[in-house]
Amino acid sequence: MRRALCGLLLLLPAMALAAVPEVKDLGAHRTGSMAEFQQVIDSKCTICHTRERVDVAIRKRAEIERLEQEMVDRGAVLSERDKSVLGTFWGNPLKRRDR
Repeated sequence: MRRALCGLLLLLPAMALAAVPEVKDLGAHRTGSMAEFQQVIDSKCTICHTRERVDVAIRKRAEIERLEQEMVDRGAVLSERDKSVLGTFWGNPLKRRDR
């Protein structure tokens, strides 16, 4: 009886993990990649700004929603996906672009 109980207790965590569905998008907490963030910066922001200027705004943790709106008002085209990616990683310590 004791062995069966111990075996059951060992299996419970594995059974619980198997029952949890994979979640791909949790809004601001979703999983994503820094590479995707860098791609949005390179394809959207550096059309008008130097990379250095963008990096300074990131380090200063400039208010991303305000910046996005200003850029859209000036003609930038940002998809909801672009905004989601920028909002997820904006203000994080910069990582090397070649990684």
